[in-house]
Amino acid sequence: MSHDNIAFVRSLYEAFGKGDIPTVLAGFADDIEWNEAEGMPHGGQYHGPQAVAENVFGPITDEVDDFDVTPEEILADGDRVVVLLTYTGTAKESGNKLSMPAAHVWTVRDGKIAMFRQLADSATFNAALAVPATA
Repeated sequence: MSHDNIAFVRSLYEAFGKGDIPTVLAGFADDIEWNEAEGMPHGGQYHGPQAVAENVFGPITDEVDDFDVTPEEILADGDRVVVLLTYTGTAKESGNKLSMPAAHVWTVRDGKIAMFRQLADSATFNAALAVPATA
């Protein structure tokens, strides 16, 4: 079961990397609980695939050019999948490069993602987005 969950979660990262958001959203349970790290630009809890699309996926692609999430290691124990990864891209407004490690914790239920939790260094992410003040 853990191996199947790893393959499933990996397929969602591959779809996201190709810009295939409908496939990613189809992998979410209708009642998914999405926990974006507090302090991140869109931190907080969202419920349902549409809320994730509108409050996380859409805004991040509006703010960061070539935003990419690169899984480096995927571990699983039963229905829980942990992904160690790197976020990269270029902040549109500031032009700053983004490259930072993060972790995602996924819970798979009945072949769908039931819960997501992001662990990330919000200070690094926010610094990439920050536009320097002009004198």
